[in-house]
Amino acid sequence: MTAPPSCNLAGRRAGGISERCCLMRRRFAEARDAFAHFVSAEKKKQPGPGFAMLGLSEFQLADYAKALTALETSLKLGVGTDPAFVREVLLHDGILNAHMGNPELALKRLTLAANQIAAANRDTPKDAVFADLELLDAFGIAALRLPNLPSKLTEEQIPLVRAAGRAQALIALQDRVAAENELKQLAALYASQPGVNYMYGVFLLKEHPALAVDAFRREIEVSPSDAAPRIQVALEFLRTGDYQEGLNYAKEAVGLAPNNFVAHVAYGRLCAETGKIDRALQELQTAVKLAPGSPDARFALSRALWKAGRKSEAEREQTEFERLKALVDAADR
Repeated sequence: MTAPPSCNLAGRRAGGISERCCLMRRRFAEARDAFAHFVSAEKKKQPGPGFAMLGLSEFQLADYAKALTALETSLKLGVGTDPAFVREVLLHDGILNAHMGNPELALKRLTLAANQIAAANRDTPKDAVFADLELLDAFGIAALRLPNLPSKLTEEQIPLVRAAGRAQALIALQDRVAAENELKQLAALYASQPGVNYMYGVFLLKEHPALAVDAFRREIEVSPSDAAPRIQVALEFLRTGDYQEGLNYAKEAVGLAPNNFVAHVAYGRLCAETGKIDRALQELQTAVKLAPGSPDARFALSRALWKAGRKSEAEREQTEFERLKALVDAADR
């Protein structure tokens, strides 16, 4: 039986698309191998751009962990001054950090990209940033702490993500008045969506901490299994001295996210403030094991060790805190 012409045409088209996809993948694999060789050969020169191209190639091959490692290396070494290339590196680094569970770092990278675009368009900086829909989607995903890649967003998700991206872009451009208006609209339209109240709470935390706590509590209602809003509430109560109330939120956060070192830091610090020194040390030692490079975890453990009367250990942790903080400060400059 002969297939209808339309079926044959559809089959040829599908076959052509498949062949093109295979060809593109093969080319990206070849590019990856070439740049891997390049950065190995250029170790003593300037391999930063090569690591960037390696990372971008790995991204296209969906090897996201390797892509992120290469892109982070390129940013440390320097990727040059071409605005379009730097934007690509920052954008993809931000996308991958959000995808791999590090939205805070993702927002830092994307903010650098937005500021670069704004600097190149001084007459209409906001319009230039808003015109970059890839950047807005990446901003929205990171701000809402979604695990998605931009390419995997559904049609239903795009309006929410893009609205969140606009608000986060305004925050990046330091237009807090306009950002607050966008966030109010976002919260009014999407209050029942995960991540929205958390994003609003983070924005409010510095200037309106009580309202931020309310927003985080709303997020807990929407996302009862999410540790992040509980951590934020616990840290705010630690700041205000409401230790017992904060303790409950921190304990819940540790139960929900036992591998989140910030949850253990919050719980440990609150335990120390309420006289539970043994438990505080246990939690803070866990935090250091989970994140040995975190200055915050080291500092909190040092303080708890002082309270426990373990002076030599406290001094050792204090020294390590100072070393790590100097490294972080140097990286931020």
